[in-house]
Amino acid sequence: MKIIKKILKITGITFIILLALLIALPFIFKDKIIEMAKTEINNNLNAKVDFGKIDLGIFHSFPNLNLELNNLIIIGVNEFEKDTLVKFDKLSTELDLFSVFGDNIKIKGIKLDNPNIHIRVLKGGKANWDIMKPSTDSTSTTDTSSSNFKLALNKFEIINGKIVYDDNDLGVYSSFQNFNFLLKGDLTADFSALETKTTLDSLVVVYDGVKYLNKAKVELNSDIDADLKNSKYTFKNNTAKLNEVELGFSGSFAMPTSDYNMDITFDAKKTDFKNLLSLIPAIYMKDFQNVKTSGKMAFNGYVKGIYNDSIMPGFGLKLLVENGSFKYPSLPASVENVNVDMAVDNKDGNPDNTIIDIKKFHVDLAGSPFDMRLHVTTPVSDANLDGMVKGVVDLAKLKSFIPIEDATLAGIIKADVDFAGRMSQIEQEKYEDFKAKGTIDLAGINYNSTSLSAPVNIETASMEVTPKFFDLKSFNAKMGSSDFAMSGKIENFLAYVFRDELIKGAFNFNSNSLNVNQLMGPESTSTTTSTTTDTSSLTAFEVPENVDFTLNSSIGNLLYDKLEIKNTKGTIVIRDGKVDLNGLNMQLLDGSMSLKGYYSTKNTETPDIDMGMDIKDFDIKKTFDAFNTVQNIAPIAQKCTGKISVNLAFNGKLTKLMSPEMKTINGSGTLSTKSLTVDNSDVFAKLSEVLKSDKYKKLILENVNLKFKITNGNIEFEPVTTKLGKTNMEFGGKQGLDQMVDYFMNFKIPSSELGSAANEVMNNLSAQAGNVGLNVKVPEFIDVKGLITGLITKPEIKFNLKDQGKNAVDNVKEQVVNKINEEVDKAKAEAIRKAQEQADKLMKVADDQSQKLIATAQTAAKQINDAAKVAADKVRSEGNAQADKLLSEAKAKGMIAEKLAKEPANKLRKEASKKADEIEAKAQSESQTKVNQAKQESDKIKAKAKAEGDKLIEDAKKK
Repeated sequence: MKIIKKILKITGITFIILLALLIALPFIFKDKIIEMAKTEINNNLNAKVDFGKIDLGIFHSFPNLNLELNNLIIIGVNEFEKDTLVKFDKLSTELDLFSVFGDNIKIKGIKLDNPNIHIRVLKGGKANWDIMKPSTDSTSTTDTSSSNFKLALNKFEIINGKIVYDDNDLGVYSSFQNFNFLLKGDLTADFSALETKTTLDSLVVVYDGVKYLNKAKVELNSDIDADLKNSKYTFKNNTAKLNEVELGFSGSFAMPTSDYNMDITFDAKKTDFKNLLSLIPAIYMKDFQNVKTSGKMAFNGYVKGIYNDSIMPGFGLKLLVENGSFKYPSLPASVENVNVDMAVDNKDGNPDNTIIDIKKFHVDLAGSPFDMRLHVTTPVSDANLDGMVKGVVDLAKLKSFIPIEDATLAGIIKADVDFAGRMSQIEQEKYEDFKAKGTIDLAGINYNSTSLSAPVNIETASMEVTPKFFDLKSFNAKMGSSDFAMSGKIENFLAYVFRDELIKGAFNFNSNSLNVNQLMGPESTSTTTSTTTDTSSLTAFEVPENVDFTLNSSIGNLLYDKLEIKNTKGTIVIRDGKVDLNGLNMQLLDGSMSLKGYYSTKNTETPDIDMGMDIKDFDIKKTFDAFNTVQNIAPIAQKCTGKISVNLAFNGKLTKLMSPEMKTINGSGTLSTKSLTVDNSDVFAKLSEVLKSDKYKKLILENVNLKFKITNGNIEFEPVTTKLGKTNMEFGGKQGLDQMVDYFMNFKIPSSELGSAANEVMNNLSAQAGNVGLNVKVPEFIDVKGLITGLITKPEIKFNLKDQGKNAVDNVKEQVVNKINEEVDKAKAEAIRKAQEQADKLMKVADDQSQKLIATAQTAAKQINDAAKVAADKVRSEGNAQADKLLSEAKAKGMIAEKLAKEPANKLRKEASKKADEIEAKAQSESQTKVNQAKQESDKIKAKAKAEGDKLIEDAKKK
């Protein structure tokens, strides 16, 4: 009995110790694991990472540890600094208990709760998910010991995920809502049976602005035999369901090397036409289950072969619909006789061997028949086309067979087009060998919905199809208060559609009234509204390089925000990725403006602009109210009335929001006015205060012609002289990117215009002169110097009548000094005067030498920078050419090859850009060194001259 008690006691103590150990283990290893996790994140991610509470326990996943990171968030850097890439409510990892005693912790399971993932790709291919820090290892061998965590997964789970993929480079957008995924299986074994389950409540897919799937439901269940050693995966018992279309698929997928070897077939398990109908977004709605349908369908396909950077696998799909129809019980009409027989086939993966064959596509829309046929072979090398489109669509009848809410539709669309031939026949202008004839007509089209700011009405539109061009004979439309009339021809349309080649067109566009505010859509619901024109939410738009359009425009009245523009006429040319304005003339702000120049998106992130504008007689107050740019660079305009004219030529870059990137803007021009009234400005109010005279609070400037230049966004005005009544004023100076100003204003003011303070100074000097026997008079004019410095929105204004206006009383003071010097020592005064003259001459010579020295250095610096720019532009051009060539070659191989070529193409551009930047930076450093050396030498010359002059004066005083 004692032995049993002893055993029980020992067992109890052991159990208590083990229990205590299990409770203590998480606390013992928590700090170690957290520190290892943070180190791992910092070593591998180029992003901002944060997380909240961290929990570590053992009972939830015994015998393993469970590590939970709560509120994990990953935010991008640089271009993506405002993007949240990943956000999890909870990230749970199951860790092998015994591995935490060592340096490498094994992760056996991962679960993501409510992950929110936003993947974004910019134009040019840069992606926000590319946050892994580049390896500093110069060898190609991966150091597997560099990570403190090792994957030994047997379970991976996602619960209620939200994923957005927004690819601006390919024009693809997709979103996943309530995404759930479960993977089970031993991923550490050579062979494993994997089980996956995927559900998705809402899938949206948009490509090139077309929504192919809208809130589609997805289910995917797969049983996979995984040969993990040889990276081969064999599918069995697999089903995929998209809305009501259920597919079964089988085959295998292997990636033993960098190649992907695929052999997969799929077919529809259900053959009712209704299942296929569920893929059409406009039809698959809440009451879809009540739709009455008939007809059968068959859908199958395959993917077979190797996929890599240069090879595509073979692929094919077939769709057959026989006698399909559908009708909503609540609607009067139906869609009948849906018959489709189409196939896409490519046996070997060569894109040029793709065959597209739509043998039949027929449908009766509420009694209106519509037919289409298309056969395409050799689509890459020389597309061979044979097709037709014929039918009538009565838009008013759409509501009779499809539920359409919050929208009205009316009008007739008629199409009757036949075409057959090869693309080469069009390219070689053998139009007689290419069959293309027919018409497309629109009449009485009316569309209105809650998403539009105004109804759209196309009164008539008629297009004739010929082998050479599409002839838009007429197009007359209205939207709200806007009207449009257009005609013209489009060339090379088929080559543009099938081979993405250059499309050409020339159009005449006329409008009596164009309300841009309505065309841009309803106003934002934001409580913050703009009162100025250039704060609209414009974004940089890419100009396609394969479009060559000429638009001759004439617009009677144009309304943009609150800006009313009249009689807009001119030519707009879209060509080679640029929008050229050729003599675009308009009337606005009580004046007129002529524009010429271009907008280019060779670089979509920072578009180029090169513009010339000739503005005549703009009302300055209205101009200030209309443009933020004027408010920022010339706030004094708010206190002015009158008209101004501006002649300006400039170039530079724009931001993504279509505003100038000021540090890149360079140009020159003139600003002139015949008469401008300045009333109660801060500058002249300060002058009035100094002079004790209200005459300068309201001034009229006449015949002003200011010349200015813009260098890297900094504005410099050349000195100009004008009259303010009887007062002469000289003005000049500069204004920086930081909105800091450094202006001077020099006045020559008649003594009769002086206020009480100035007269008091002059009278005191006259009295002092009378005390020494002089009869002096106040000069006719006095000089007053002013400085305007500081921030332009809150400038510091300084006028000093006593010091800076010293020349105004030199006559009086000189007479007094001369009288005293005559009485004391005329010879000494003469010696000092001569010494002063000699010192002034020395300083003048020194100033001349300094200016020449600096000018020479600046010229040399400019030559260095210009040469560097030429060299840098050449490097960029060569890099872009190599990238374009790579993309062009990949493009011929298909969309996937083109996508894969984006990254190396972007890398070529980045490397070329980096090298070019280094060339320019080196030149900038070298040129700045030259200028700095010249300034240092200049300072030495001036210092030497001053020392010599001071010595001459000092010697004269000692005589």
